[in-house]
Amino acid sequence: MTSSLSELSPETLTLPKEKTYFGVLLAVSILAWLAVVVTVLGLIYGALIAFFVWLVNGLLVARLKSETVRVTAEQLPRLHAAHLEACAKLDLAEVPDLYLMQSHGVLNAFATRFAGRNFVVIYSSLLEALGHDTPEVRFLLGHEIGHIRRKHLLKHLLLLPGLLIPLLGKAYHRACEATCDRFGALASGDLDGAVRAMVTLAAGKDATPQVDPRAFAEQYYAERGFFVSWHELNSGYPTLAQRVRNLVGIGDPEFRKPAGRNPFAYLFAFFTLSAGSVVVLYIVSIVAIVASLALPAVNGAMKKAKEAQTRSQASAAWLDGAPKRVPAPIPAYQVTVPSAPAPAPEEAPAPAAAPKPDSGNSASDSAPAPAPAPAN
Repeated sequence: MTSSLSELSPETLTLPKEKTYFGVLLAVSILAWLAVVVTVLGLIYGALIAFFVWLVNGLLVARLKSETVRVTAEQLPRLHAAHLEACAKLDLAEVPDLYLMQSHGVLNAFATRFAGRNFVVIYSSLLEALGHDTPEVRFLLGHEIGHIRRKHLLKHLLLLPGLLIPLLGKAYHRACEATCDRFGALASGDLDGAVRAMVTLAAGKDATPQVDPRAFAEQYYAERGFFVSWHELNSGYPTLAQRVRNLVGIGDPEFRKPAGRNPFAYLFAFFTLSAGSVVVLYIVSIVAIVASLALPAVNGAMKKAKEAQTRSQASAAWLDGAPKRVPAPIPAYQVTVPSAPAPAPEEAPAPAAAPKPDSGNSASDSAPAPAPAPAN
């Protein structure tokens, strides 16, 4: 099956259904984000949710940097070389940081992004099962690099409103994972190794050599009942049997035929909340509670500010429209110092009254003396 990888290239790896789902979700999400932008309440909710996601992702990256081993040329050099080879084969120019995390038996890996940097994390138990420099581990690294290459991490933030739609959001997630399996197959350089890596996720390291991948792929076609269909529709990942069938189908057209689902499963899946949806709803509920406590104060402050602005604008308009009056000049008052009043004229003394004649007196007392005779 190795030769069948020749039909794969970075330009043909993305499945058409991923592009179709993306277009539908993008249209729905744009309308939702526009509704958020035009409403003050929506902006507050959006800002709080973004802040909460940023905090959670920051704590995750902090744990990676302080609690896990960073893979470098000096630290786990064979795994580092396999990582560089996978990035080169998938045309990823900026190599993401690779970390090894203790997983206590859990077989998994993931990619994340924070502050403009991409990170790939591989669990220790999966590395022990696949080896440090094998087609299997290159498949695993290529799968995670595919998420980065397709910008799934950024797209999921853009499509967040649409991803909450029942059935459609999960279908897009499954399409993304199926696309990244094709990226992993190309990075592995060995389709048989890619299939073995996926079988290891299903059966474990010890049992994988005894598992027939084609028989496991046929299990996908054999089990199409109601509960299996319901499980598939409610999951963001294709089942492991389906993923093995997809990889085997790259080299064998017999395994490319579609398989139907029980129609009643769609109805039940539409009303079923997955764990991821519950987490999102929980976050939205927390944000709503915080917003309900803060909004009254915010609305009151905004209302007062608006009223003050309205009064200021009204005052400015009145001042601009009122007739301009030139103030009258202040009259110059002449201060007159009053002169002192003129003194009143002195009255002439009244003439003395003539004394009455007294008969008891001599003549000389009653008659004036005769004037002297002029001298000769």
